[in-house]
Amino acid sequence: MKLNLEDEKISKLLWQLSVPAILAMLSGAIFNLVDRIYVGKISSYALTAVGITMPIQIIQMAFVLLIGIGTSALISIKLGEGKIKEAEDILYLALKYIIIFLLVFSIIFMALMDQILDWLNISHDVLPYAKDYIAIVIVGSIIGIPGYCLNNSLRSIGQAKLSMKIIVITSIMNIILDPIFIFVFKLGIAGAAIATVISQTTLTIYVIVIFIRRKDLIIGLKFRKVSNEGQLLKESLKMGLPSFNVQILASVVNLFINNSLLRYGSDFDVAAMTIISSIYSFYHMVITGLVQGNNAICGYNWGAERYGRVKKSLELTLAYSFIISLLLLMVILIFPQLLVRAFTDELPLIKATSEGIRLYLCMLPLIGLHTISSQYFQVVGYIKRSNVLAFLRYGIIIVPSVYVLAPNLGVMGVYLSNALSDGIASIIALVYIVYELNKLKKLEQSLTDHHT
Repeated sequence: MKLNLEDEKISKLLWQLSVPAILAMLSGAIFNLVDRIYVGKISSYALTAVGITMPIQIIQMAFVLLIGIGTSALISIKLGEGKIKEAEDILYLALKYIIIFLLVFSIIFMALMDQILDWLNISHDVLPYAKDYIAIVIVGSIIGIPGYCLNNSLRSIGQAKLSMKIIVITSIMNIILDPIFIFVFKLGIAGAAIATVISQTTLTIYVIVIFIRRKDLIIGLKFRKVSNEGQLLKESLKMGLPSFNVQILASVVNLFINNSLLRYGSDFDVAAMTIISSIYSFYHMVITGLVQGNNAICGYNWGAERYGRVKKSLELTLAYSFIISLLLLMVILIFPQLLVRAFTDELPLIKATSEGIRLYLCMLPLIGLHTISSQYFQVVGYIKRSNVLAFLRYGIIIVPSVYVLAPNLGVMGVYLSNALSDGIASIIALVYIVYELNKLKKLEQSLTDHHT
């Protein structure tokens, strides 16, 4: 392993792991932004189609994260415990089961596509765009998504730069292919979906080849019979469960929000929310990159019982997240139209989105704290705490808030409900994490006293 996760200075190690992960996430976020910018140039209906079918992709990604995040977290812990063979077995199981799931999911979706799209209450104007887009993305994911699952494991073994390189290359490929398939080949929104699938497939092939051929990695992809397959799979799924819950809840909430926007507004407001979500995803990718660096350090050192290093990494990650979040909030409050204009030239849509984003994301500095806390509890095996934080932010607060506020405030009530949910859930996360930091301090002191 090129990076010494157990002895290197935490501040240096965190940036060595996080900066490449942040750059990788940023490139992925930029790809999503550019993709939606191109789609927005087709029509506002096409942009709405991407947004309104998002719950389907979120549900699919829930199972990807259940396997991908769970296995990568368990790999970190196994490496900290010195169990390299088990770490390799977990890597193989990640690839095996993600392919099985994606195949089953695609078959079910294609068989029920008309009923599912009808359930989403998609208007007649938007429906043709939605069908063209989502069918290609879901079927293409069978060969496109497994690479993202395994790429999490690259970061968990300290190969953040390599992970970044792969994502940047394939994101640039997508950005180049988008206008070619959309405008040159005149495939419209289907062209955007095809470009996405091609770049995803390239990433999958790249990651698999690396894990098979690179001999300098601490673990490799070994296709062999796993004697304790059931137990390792059970442990991995348990650790990935909070990410799964977040995605499922996010999908339900996303569907609920879209329906609320249609009820108290129109397709126009769904398009505005799609733009807001795209801008938020850019921020979320940055925080996720920071979290992934922290998770690799915390998972490994938790397994090695180096609790003082876990505490230091967690504290620094929380501080960096707050600073980044505060800076972006200032940009959103002062220059919202500058961000929104990248997605659309329609002045009414620019005005509505610029007003909504200020309210929708006003709790941004606290959101990062919530994300880091939830992910930390997951990676060290405190699944119940992670689940509690997920349910608080994605459902328990926002749904009743919309029912109370939206009838009186309309679309702005929907935006305000999200801000309330983010704020309250994050304050509770702060209480949890302060308690955890004190606990880590006591654990480290106890080990020090024992050795002396």
